Amino acid sequence: MNVGDMITRYILCVVFACLMMTDAVGQTRAAVRKLFMEGKYEEVKPMFEKLLKANPRNSEYSYWYAACCLETNDTVDVRALLEFAVSRKIVNAHRYLGDYHFRKMDYPSAVECYENFLDLTKDDSLSTVFEEKLNRASQLDRMVRNCYKVCIIDSVVVDKASFLSAYRMGNDVGDITPCSEYFDDNTLEGYAYSTERGMDVFFSDEDEEKGLMKLYSNTKVGDGWGKAKALDGFETNGNDNYPFMLSDGVTLYFASDGDASIGGYDIFVSRYDIETSRFLRPDNMGMPFNSAANDYMMAVNEVANIGWFASDRNQPEDKVCVYVFIPNVEREKYDSEALGYKKMLAYSTILSIADTWNDEALIRKARQQMALLAYAKDDSEAGDATLFVIDDDCEYASDKEFKSEEARMLFKRWQEASHRHNGDVRRLDAMRDGYALANAADRAAMSAGILALEAEVEKDADALRKMEYEIRRLEQEAIYR
Repeated sequence: MNVGDMITRYILCVVFACLMMTDAVGQTRAAVRKLFMEGKYEEVKPMFEKLLKANPRNSEYSYWYAACCLETNDTVDVRALLEFAVSRKIVNAHRYLGDYHFRKMDYPSAVECYENFLDLTKDDSLSTVFEEKLNRASQLDRMVRNCYKVCIIDSVVVDKASFLSAYRMGNDVGDITPCSEYFDDNTLEGYAYSTERGMDVFFSDEDEEKGLMKLYSNTKVGDGWGKAKALDGFETNGNDNYPFMLSDGVTLYFASDGDASIGGYDIFVSRYDIETSRFLRPDNMGMPFNSAANDYMMAVNEVANIGWFASDRNQPEDKVCVYVFIPNVEREKYDSEALGYKKMLAYSTILSIADTWNDEALIRKARQQMALLAYAKDDSEAGDATLFVIDDDCEYASDKEFKSEEARMLFKRWQEASHRHNGDVRRLDAMRDGYALANAADRAAMSAGILALEAEVEKDADALRKMEYEIRRLEQEAIYR
């Protein structure tokens, strides 16, 4: 064989090897694409990652890997990959870039991406799904820009199963109880609100015909109950739960996951129309009360001017955050044009409760009212027993139940300090009432005393919170060691 033939054979071998490699890559590419189309994202993601590392400027690999990350809730930031895929005219990259922006709560960008996808896609089966996504992103965008001014004075993360333990509302606003406890029936799943006098109850129960949780009311007749009635006027096409009626007997808060919800349960408000004996069409409470997560169980103590609501936004599966707020009676909104979208998003998602503290005097009074509600004793209870919660599974009614002697002694000090603190709060309220009725000269003389007592009450409230924490810590050590 001459040299020319050897060179020719070598070239043919190289070409054949290249063709074989190309065919293998093509087969691999086809196989992983098939797995992707079958929705096996977790399985195929590392394959796309390997292909992308070998070919970082391949727009299809960029799209597939980014899509897999989003489908599997991977924390990898895939924005640049999707934007590169969009620039290379990959239509489906628009939908995933929209999902990326939605999860980042950049709703205007999500809207733009979903609109682009709907304009470009030829897959009619996806149109309905992404029209719904577009509508939801648009609704959230509007809510962010129309966020209500609400002063949130506190928040506490608790177990979802026992979230009502954070609702220290006092004894004059009625009672919220799981239906299973209120009606002594373990088959019931909803929640019941009974009014202060216990004559009326609003609760949630399953509508067997619709297969959804719906709201009902009942009224005591003599020593028993009348016939439960479904609340007329609620056409949410979803589950309705967590009712709470204000003392006016007209304004009802509840939560629903129906058509007007922006995600999971949302908080709604409706009012009873006496003339028609029906409730008016419920209104979504908007942001910051609602979010793309579950938000529910709004309750308000009108005398103390304090409200509560629960949300599982940014929380683990078994936790929920209970927010304590000062009701905004005027329903005033932030100026979105002046603040800009980023600041509006921070307010609407409650990025920082401290950012809502714009009125120091109002906040001071609200915290004092919180302390009064938290530490006040129920005079109707026998003796001087004070309910003290150790944890979700343990609560005491007297010092005799303590296992830790140190915790028992601190509990007695806490009782005495709470009693003094409650007296100071009542005295402060009386001084404020007198100030409101006084003339200018008397107000000047009263001002210093009120400010001094306010500072003392706030300092004592903080000390009580620390004592309460220490009592729990000491007792839990004694119980569970």
